[in-house]
Amino acid sequence: MDNNESSIKIQNTLTRVSCTFAFSLFTFFYLYYYQADLLTVMQHVFSKGQTHYNRFIGAVLITVVLLLLQVGFVNIFRKVRLAWAFTFVPPALCLVLLTDVHVSPIDGMLSFGNWVYIFPLALLAFVLLVWASSASGLSKTLGDLVAPPVRNLWANLCVVFLSILLVCLAGNADKTYHTRIYVEQCLMKGDIDKALDEIRKRGIEDENITMLTAYALSQKKTLAENLFEYRLNGGARALMPYGCNVKFELLPDTSFYAYLGNCYVQRMPTMKYLDYQSRHKRLNSRTIDYLLCGYLMDKKLDLFAREIVKYYRVNDSIALPKHYREALLLYTHLRSNPRIIYTNNVMNADFQDYQKLENSIADWRERKNALYETYGNTYWYYYQFCR
Repeated sequence: MDNNESSIKIQNTLTRVSCTFAFSLFTFFYLYYYQADLLTVMQHVFSKGQTHYNRFIGAVLITVVLLLLQVGFVNIFRKVRLAWAFTFVPPALCLVLLTDVHVSPIDGMLSFGNWVYIFPLALLAFVLLVWASSASGLSKTLGDLVAPPVRNLWANLCVVFLSILLVCLAGNADKTYHTRIYVEQCLMKGDIDKALDEIRKRGIEDENITMLTAYALSQKKTLAENLFEYRLNGGARALMPYGCNVKFELLPDTSFYAYLGNCYVQRMPTMKYLDYQSRHKRLNSRTIDYLLCGYLMDKKLDLFAREIVKYYRVNDSIALPKHYREALLLYTHLRSNPRIIYTNNVMNADFQDYQKLENSIADWRERKNALYETYGNTYWYYYQFCR
């Protein structure tokens, strides 16, 4: 009898340790790797920029707090025959509540999702179900069904894994938003290459990502050389923050405008700001490329051709940035009486190949896909197929 009781105690300890280890391990890595960006913004917003979230310390503290909460529920239900795994349900609900945060489409601010309302109801339902199952004898019946050690262990782990699945499905899984925050943090640390690598890897067409792409390339001084190699969306207006649709979450926009040269109390749309800078002769090397790339993003080739000669020498002996060469060559071919006749033998051969491939495919979608594979990094492709 003593041996049997000792065996049962060991089995129960193994089940409890396994469940606790699985939940703790998931919670830490979920917070440290996946939701660290979201929690960084939350702390930045709620502290009004006064404190900064540390992903390691934050993940450890939140995990410990959730485990203490689990211990609390163990004590609350100590007189009830309850599978150990079910004591992790309330902490899992709390974790869902913490990470179910999204950007409001109305004002662009962070707001908690539907779990603000679901959480108290779910917690109440959990307590009532535990009480009802205990009072009716259902928990004892189910406990007897899974009494064998291996079956008991797997039954408990299945409950923990279902709790983990709930957290994964209900938490913020917005790939675009996570990418934005990650890229912003890279830019704040001065790791421009890492930011651009992340943008290229994700391949997201989003106005906020477009703004961050341009900002990163400008800091590398390759805006005019590489901008159209990335997926872009929103036209010229997406080059700078405006309203609640395109904005920084962590970076203060005052530092962005200071980088460009001038920060004004009244925010202006991209091209209005750049035009104002131009009229008051405040353009610098950064804003010049922003202006010219803005014309290209809005596909205003005539304005681009008119303005580029003010800031660049356009002739065969001077090497222009790649996208400026592509735009001028396209402009020369599209206009019957162009302001500038630009020639570049190597690029002209590439453009002819582009046109041959384009004319060889009748279906628009197939043509778009075929051209993207070879010429997706050119301004020609952007001008023809992108918004």
